[in-house]
Parts: sequence; C-alpha cells; structure tokens
Amino acid sequence: MHTAELKRKLMISGIGSSNGGSFRTVKIDGIGRLEGDVICSDFTLNGRAEVNGSIISETAELHGTLTIQGNLKAKRTRIHGKVKIEGNYAGESLEINGASIITGNCEAEKFNANGKLQVGALNADTILVTLHGHCKISEIGGERIQIRKQRGIGLASWLKILPLGIGNHLTVQTIEGDHIYLEYTTADVVRGADITIGPGCEIGLIEYTAKLEQDKQSKVKRSEKV
Repeated sequence: MHTAELKRKLMISGIGSSNGGSFRTVKIDGIGRLEGDVICSDFTLNGRAEVNGSIISETAELHGTLTIQGNLKAKRTRIHGKVKIEGNYAGESLEINGASIITGNCEAEKFNANGKLQVGALNADTILVTLHGHCKISEIGGERIQIRKQRGIGLASWLKILPLGIGNHLTVQTIEGDHIYLEYTTADVVRGADITIGPGCEIGLIEYTAKLEQDKQSKVKRSEKV
C-alpha cells in the first residue's frame, strides 16, 4: 500500500455507501454498504453493513449484522451479533458471541464461539464452542477441542435471527484432535488421543490412542484403540 492510502480513513455515520479500497481504518456507525474489496488496519462496525467483496484487516470488531460476499482475513476478529461470510475466514484469533455462518472454511489459531454456528471445515489449534441452538460444522480439526452445551439463556435476542433449527446441539461429520471433550454432539467419526464423550452425544466410530471416557447418556456405535 502507498503511504497516502495508509493515511486514508473511511467513516460512515448514519446511512451511507462507499467503494472499496485501501484504508488505515474503516468505521461504520449505522447502516453501510461497501462495493469492492477492503484492505485496512482496523475494521469496526456498530450497526448493519454489507460488503460486496472481501475484507483484509489487522483487526475486525463487529457489533451488529454484517454480510461479506467474499472472504474475511484478520489477525484478530471479535463478533457480537450476526455475521455471514460467503467465502472463507483466516486469522489468528476468532471470537464469536451471537450467530455466524461461514459458507467456506475457517482457519485460526484460536477459535472461541458462544452461539449458533454454521461452518464448512473448521481448523484451529484451540477450539472452544458453547452451543446455542442447532449448530452444523462439516469437519473439525485441532489440538484441543471442547464442545459444550450452553447453561442458561444468554444471547436470546441474537439467537432468533438465523434459521438454523432449535435445540442446543452440534452436527458434524468428523472430529480429529489430540484432546477432545464433547457434549450434545452427533458425529460420524471422532479420532484423537484423549477423548471424553459427555452427555447427549451420538457417535458412529471413535478411534483413540490413549484414553476414552464415555457418559452413560451418550451412544457410541463402535470404539477402537489404535
């Protein structure tokens, strides 16, 4: 980026729209629409926005509702509300409080979600998910994976806005990791070293190398130490 571009700021207050481009900061307070890819150091949303392109940013602070027609790439992203990414997500840290759809794949070092999720393949070193409603992820891979059911009724206002079904539950095809703890999860295959199956799970096949613990309320068709 040129020095002149780094000094530019994009601010939308109220209702407005703009072309994409390279900016130092992008801030939307209200309702905004961006046409094209956006490259910046800091992307902040307070309200509702649509980006007809991709976002590349050092940080993304998203409060409200955002639709991205392309990809989102940011070192650190925090979502409070509803975000839909038509492409892929890539970054170091992704924190979700609310409801998110990532049509493509999600890659991060740390993934911490508290809400409703619909994701393609999810890969991260540490994955912590607290389920709100019916969540769906095609594949999960990581070192430490923890899936838990929400205790309580938080985030009720956000959780009504995505048609992902009801009931705190995760549906996934395969889960692979070193240390895995699962609750209220339906999976075809779970592979790992230390695996703990908590309540409310239905698993087709478990392959483990070190230790397996299973709650009596959960169903496992077959388990093998490999």
